[in-house]
Amino acid sequence: MTALRLRTRRLALAPLTLVAALLTTPAIHAETREEREAVAKDYVELALQGFDMAAMIETMYQPVLQQVAAGGVVLTEDQVAQVRQLYLDAFTDPLTTLMRDQAGIMADMMTLGEITALRDFYSTPEGRSVMAKLPQLTAAQQPGIIALVEGNMADLMPQVLAIINGDVPSDEAPPVPMTQP
Repeated sequence: MTALRLRTRRLALAPLTLVAALLTTPAIHAETREEREAVAKDYVELALQGFDMAAMIETMYQPVLQQVAAGGVVLTEDQVAQVRQLYLDAFTDPLTTLMRDQAGIMADMMTLGEITALRDFYSTPEGRSVMAKLPQLTAAQQPGIIALVEGNMADLMPQVLAIINGDVPSDEAPPVPMTQP
């Protein structure tokens, strides 16, 4: 056979080789949303097992208690316990539901490999330790985030209102707002 005929025959076989390769590719590469969501549900359940929901909820009311104390009000242990229970009653079930709903969101945003890696990590002692520390991380960052937001609101709100009200070209300083959103 000549080199041209051999090359033509190889080119003719190329599509067949590609089809054969695609047909023999493992099913793992043909992931579906349902597969991703199933693994995400595994991840979420692992996360919930290692997650201290009460500690997370405590980070939500601690700033309120701090503001009350800064105002000079001294709360009794019973009052603090009542506030704690109020927040636990109000947020434990809804937050658990939100976390479980995360599986569907993860399935829409992440690949099966990414979700599997998260699940596998949180299955390890290190992963469980990280999950247990997330409420403390949130609590440690929260005062800085609140201060950042509060520190910028006085400057930002008039500008936001001006944009919403269509009062100011982008290069001018905004006037004091007349209406609140």
